Amino acid sequence: MTTDPSTQLEVIRGAVARHIANGLVSTIYIRAKAARDLATELDANGANVDNLVEQHLINDGYSTAEATTVRAAADPDPWAPKPSITEYIPAPVRRVLADRLAHMLLGPAGGALQGEARELTFALKAEGFDLSEPIKQHITDLTLGPDPADVPF
Repeated sequence: MTTDPSTQLEVIRGAVARHIANGLVSTIYIRAKAARDLATELDANGANVDNLVEQHLINDGYSTAEATTVRAAADPDPWAPKPSITEYIPAPVRRVLADRLAHMLLGPAGGALQGEARELTFALKAEGFDLSEPIKQHITDLTLGPDPADVPF
């Protein structure tokens, strides 16, 4: 290991360029975007590593045109539905929200709370947090009672 600052700087530049090159050919959108953003930030601050990145791409069997094509394939489809984040929300939070929204939806017809609950439910769903089924189940439980066929233990 060397203590020479210029040698250390070259090692760091090489490692950053390797990271950017790997990110540019990644089909994972967020990784490709992070690589583009890092390269842009370095360029904007006079720390251009484009030649090193290109060198890594060529060594890995890519051309810069291929890296652009792979990167373009990683861009998300603007019309595709957002990925579900529901499973990442803790169960107690999902349960409480479904309970409160079900009670709000069962309020007086045309009431302000009913409209707010509907808006909130669809806004959450648009962001990938779908509570439709838990709300339906809770409304069923509130209006019909629990299914008698369900074993209580």
